[in-house]
Amino acid sequence: MTCEDAHLHMHDYLSGELGAEYRKPLMDHLDACPNCRKFFLQTQQMQTFVRNAMSVAAPSELQSAVQSILANA
Repeated sequence: MTCEDAHLHMHDYLSGELGAEYRKPLMDHLDACPNCRKFFLQTQQMQTFVRNAMSVAAPSELQSAVQSILANA
């Protein structure tokens, strides 16, 4: 697997959508390529950050204000 292939498959792997036939080649490449391993870890951290940020609810006052603005638009 090339670095370009690895980059294409990383997001699918992290989202659980990568086919079984690509998992081992990807992991083997990450074991052998420090640049791709670094990129993979950064991508993984970014996805975790975004996922956690999306789980934070807006304060109820903000939700009410937005609903009021939308209702009057």
